[in-house]
Amino acid sequence: MIISFKSRGNSNFAIDTEFTGLSLNDETKNSLFDSVEDRYTKLRQSVQQFTISQIGISAFLKENDKYIAHSYNMYLFPAVFGPVDVRFMIQASSFEFQRQYDFDFNKYVYEGVSFMNEEQEKQLMAFLKRREITAGVERDIDENLVQEVCSEVAEWYTKAEVGESHTVLKNDGTRKLKYNFVFQNELRSRFEGIWTSMDEDRNLVVTKVTPEEGEKVTAKPRTDSSELHRSLTGFRRLFLLLIEQQKPLLGHNMLMDLLLIYDKFHKPLPAHYRDFKTEIHRIFPLIIDTKQISTYMIRKKIDLKFNSTLGGLYKVLSSPLGQQFVIYSPIIAHGEGFENYSHETFLPHEAGYDAYMCGYCFLRLCHIMTFMNIPSTEVVSCTFTRYLNVMKEFHNKVNIIRASVNSVNLAGSDSESQRPLVFVQSKTSSFQLSAYKLAREFSKFGTVDIRLHSRYKALVATGNIFCAKDLVQNYQNDKRMSVQYYSRWKHSPYVRPALLTGIVVSGGLCLWALWYSRKNNT
Repeated sequence: MIISFKSRGNSNFAIDTEFTGLSLNDETKNSLFDSVEDRYTKLRQSVQQFTISQIGISAFLKENDKYIAHSYNMYLFPAVFGPVDVRFMIQASSFEFQRQYDFDFNKYVYEGVSFMNEEQEKQLMAFLKRREITAGVERDIDENLVQEVCSEVAEWYTKAEVGESHTVLKNDGTRKLKYNFVFQNELRSRFEGIWTSMDEDRNLVVTKVTPEEGEKVTAKPRTDSSELHRSLTGFRRLFLLLIEQQKPLLGHNMLMDLLLIYDKFHKPLPAHYRDFKTEIHRIFPLIIDTKQISTYMIRKKIDLKFNSTLGGLYKVLSSPLGQQFVIYSPIIAHGEGFENYSHETFLPHEAGYDAYMCGYCFLRLCHIMTFMNIPSTEVVSCTFTRYLNVMKEFHNKVNIIRASVNSVNLAGSDSESQRPLVFVQSKTSSFQLSAYKLAREFSKFGTVDIRLHSRYKALVATGNIFCAKDLVQNYQNDKRMSVQYYSRWKHSPYVRPALLTGIVVSGGLCLWALWYSRKNNT
């Protein structure tokens, strides 16, 4: 479906994923203390255990003065054949959330497109080269049906002439390609004088052949092996086409999406963040997160009254006010045959719809950013190249939720921690600190995370400088505890003792040097 986009220069792809779980356990929950490496490690642990249940892709193609959206929504289910049989976890709250938005669980299981990553594909290729793949290998093959078919072929074979054919399994529309492959292997291994094939209606046919003919056809490459390979790799083939396109890849708050598509379609996630960062930038050189753009515009107080959630952003930007906030805003239309999202119904958390909303918002935001400080008399229709140049500061910057930094930089150095810290210390031995109680008490001032150093000391990470300032000011005269801006030299349980030890050692050396000098002088 993406092959037709190859010749288009001014195009981009927006993606979105739904998945079977978000957080593996309490230890992998987001924290304002998390460095980029910490967060990657946490997300990697979760991504390795969960899987993608639905993916959306929306391609926006520039045609004259319009952007034409081709949006796809696909249920995905992991490929199962031979050695490829992944285990994955389900987080009940995630499925409950998807159920609220009419996620079709039957379609997910029964009709989900297969997928695998590069490592699993290598295992599959090695397995398909084996000649002895029979019904015993696949656990979900009906053994009774296998025996019935073999008995039917044995009875037919004794009466058949060389060259005669017989249909043994008619296509009922439900049998998967891998079952046909296994049945053919089973029959060929049991009967030397037959050959199997699929007719144009996908029925399984056996033909009686001479031993010489049997040797010839057995030596030929199997076309059904290639067909099975294509079927089982499924979405991975489309993923490789996306890489081949080298077009801008868009998402909204997309860090988890990037880790998921890397792990499930490309390669197992590397142990170190720097290796992931290098490789994801190699395969997708230009990634843009609309969460980053919308957050920036909110800070700039653009008079559009939107929030940075994808749904909230889309509702404002698709309204008459949003479309005409800056004149000559790009025309965005659904392509022919892709009108499933052209109605007024709001379908959040359907991956295809979310991908469409993301791509739509990106184009609108590009136009606003391009002409934000330009008089309306100088606003003109804009090229996609100009949009990308205006958005350069957002290139390869991906939003990171509730961490020590606001974003990761996939094409350069990541920024240092931007979260103000405050230090809390109990004033009396009778007042012991509790992470839960502190978080509950401090939360009225903003977002906080607590890290206890002891029963009497704690470090508090705050969401912004205003929260930190309010905490320090409001607890100046508190009789239970002191709240101060954190100083690494003053409050760190590691730096201060090391510093004092250094002073003691330095002082001792000075005294020794003085004594030694006086001794020599006498």
